[in-house]
Amino acid sequence: MDVTGRWAGKWIGYGIVDIPRNEDATAELVQRGSHGFGRLVLDGTGAAEAVPISLRRAGLTGARVQFDVSGRNLTMTHELGGQHFTIDFKIDGDRMVGRVRDTDTPLRVVLDRVMPAEPAKAPVAMAPPPPPPVAPAPREPTQPATPEPPKQEPQVAMAPPPAAEPPPPVEAERPAPKDFVTVPEVNAIHFDFDKSDIRPGDAKVLDANVDWLRGNPDLQVLIEGHCDERGTAEYNLALGERRARAARDYLVQRGIAADRISMVSFGEERPVCTEHTEACWTRNRRTEFLVKTK
Repeated sequence: MDVTGRWAGKWIGYGIVDIPRNEDATAELVQRGSHGFGRLVLDGTGAAEAVPISLRRAGLTGARVQFDVSGRNLTMTHELGGQHFTIDFKIDGDRMVGRVRDTDTPLRVVLDRVMPAEPAKAPVAMAPPPPPPVAPAPREPTQPATPEPPKQEPQVAMAPPPAAEPPPPVEAERPAPKDFVTVPEVNAIHFDFDKSDIRPGDAKVLDANVDWLRGNPDLQVLIEGHCDERGTAEYNLALGERRARAARDYLVQRGIAADRISMVSFGEERPVCTEHTEACWTRNRRTEFLVKTK
């Protein structure tokens, strides 16, 4: 069973306050042997808390996935691992039906293979019918008749051959968050509740980070934005992004090239402390810095 190609269908589950949802889903898959990779897109997941956060955060660009095929079974995970999400599909010809593991409410994905459209055949130009015979005009008896030149048969116009489709563009590899590591020379900063402003004390930490990064120009930087547990998951993802962006802007204003910096928001997903106290929440409201060689 080879699942290479484009698939389209629906994801079926529940949104906020258990409202039933039935939205579009698409997948682009490439299989090599029993293993493969590709991209999965679930539309309209912004208010569907039953959908794994990595799929909601991916939006219309989709999540990059990997999968394994065994007989009629296909197991799909996020490219960074099954801890983000795992979907178990059953393949039935040109349809596969999957169920997402470990969700609070049932979440299914139903996909059908999209068949490539057959190229339209070019119409063949038909030759016009020959003109009716024309009676010869009367001529003087003393003048010899001038012979009529032979008629040329009309040419049949041939349609030009269809142009070959260009090959699909090859997507450039981009560094994954797992490729970055923490180093003791670059320190995290923290934020007030529901704020993304750089505090004076944390500005000094950022200045020290800038000095070290200037001395190590061959390193790329990943800025992670984090929040405490209060607020909805969607709000905390947006707040974490604002915090990461504020730190990124501070580094760029002090001379760190913008193309060296990437950002990601984890919202409340990765706390360093799990107690429900203000002291613990203060530690979780943070922005961390990881590095990677170019």
